[in-house]
Amino acid sequence: MRNISASGKKKFVFIGAVTILNVFLFSILLCLMLPHRVNAADKPVIEAEKNVLKPGQKVRLNVTWDEFPIKSINWLSANEDIATVTKKGKVTAVSDGKVYIIAKVTYDDPVKNKEKTVKCKYRITVETEKVVTLAAVGDALIHENILKSGKKKNGKYNYDHLFENITYYLENFDVKIINQETIFVYDSEKYAGYPSFGTPTALGDAMIKAGFNVITCATNHAYDKGAVGIQNTLDYWKDYKDSVLVTGIYGSQEDYDTLAIREYNGIKIAFLNYTTLINSGSKREPYYIRYYKESAVLKEIKEAKKKADFVIVLPHWGIEYEHEPSEEQEKMAKKFAEAGADAIIGCHPHVVQPMKILKTSDGRRVPCYYSLGNYVSNMFWFKCQLEGLAELTIVKWNGETYIKDAEYTPIVNHIGDDDKDFTVYLLSDYQDEKYKDHYMNHRYWSGNVTPERLKNLFKSIGNDKW
Repeated sequence: MRNISASGKKKFVFIGAVTILNVFLFSILLCLMLPHRVNAADKPVIEAEKNVLKPGQKVRLNVTWDEFPIKSINWLSANEDIATVTKKGKVTAVSDGKVYIIAKVTYDDPVKNKEKTVKCKYRITVETEKVVTLAAVGDALIHENILKSGKKKNGKYNYDHLFENITYYLENFDVKIINQETIFVYDSEKYAGYPSFGTPTALGDAMIKAGFNVITCATNHAYDKGAVGIQNTLDYWKDYKDSVLVTGIYGSQEDYDTLAIREYNGIKIAFLNYTTLINSGSKREPYYIRYYKESAVLKEIKEAKKKADFVIVLPHWGIEYEHEPSEEQEKMAKKFAEAGADAIIGCHPHVVQPMKILKTSDGRRVPCYYSLGNYVSNMFWFKCQLEGLAELTIVKWNGETYIKDAEYTPIVNHIGDDDKDFTVYLLSDYQDEKYKDHYMNHRYWSGNVTPERLKNLFKSIGNDKW
């Protein structure tokens, strides 16, 4: 092979460089001569403040494009049953679904000097808010005289009167919770009031008629009649398992280990019911009653948070006859909230305690109703006549579930007809002709039960406003 001189090498490199430069310049010239094509990356872009709407909501779409000046836009909806769009790009959501809004963008082609059109699209999701309204009342405490008030001349029992003056209000709610303080028994020989309660199943019939569909049973009186009471109660409610959720007592370890979660209007709600005390010291299966153990409770709240949209903790706790929550209640409530509870609704003290809004480290607000008091009872203290009804409006939308509203409504335990007649009223319905008949107003040592005194007591407990 012939050797190339140094000067020859230089000449060779120079010729190669010139060749490469010519090719590069020719490529540029060729690109300028060819028609310009709009690549996917060069297409106009549709922008909006939001892409998830509720039916009836509106949003304006805007087109941006740095590549060419836009002459005009023709807007189209791929499905006007889901969303419509105006000539100016204003979208109106119509009904649930997903739809593409298409923009036909007209621009001037600078190469061919003529108009061209390119399409771009933007997906809109229309989703209706899912809403659940919830009401909860306190302990149905069936003392002996209340038990007797349900007995009819034919020997059968009926307790519709305990609910007849509040049923109309409960009809406004999807979820209605009541705490069944006293256990059911089939044997009439076991019917009893305080201290070891046994209640006819006719109370359950009245609860169902009133619309209650969540029954909490983890209370200090849950084992008053031993295993028989647990089994009788579960047997009764088993017939209504499709329409009524019962929690707090269980017939097997498997049932105990299964979290109480039910879906209402597309929202899954978990109900975690615990008692911090049990009156009976009799030996029992550990799965009969959900007894409060902090580590287990916090673990269950976290587990429920993964499986449900909304978690409610329903503790049977606190100090009897005290309007102020105890320090222990406050500590427990804070731990429930931090673990993931979305609401806390408590019972047991026989009197109302305040609703407070707890703020968690992750920025959530959790309503805690420390005690709703009794729902119905035969206790002769003025403060036991005032009771509470918790109200929540729960909303799920765009993947988020939250509380839209939380209220606390005062209700009244009415004892009439010489301690033989019992019912419950909203305090707002408790007018002259009703409160004057309260049995305590005829007992000189008990003081007067009046709407004004009840209102003042409710106000004095210091409820937070949602």
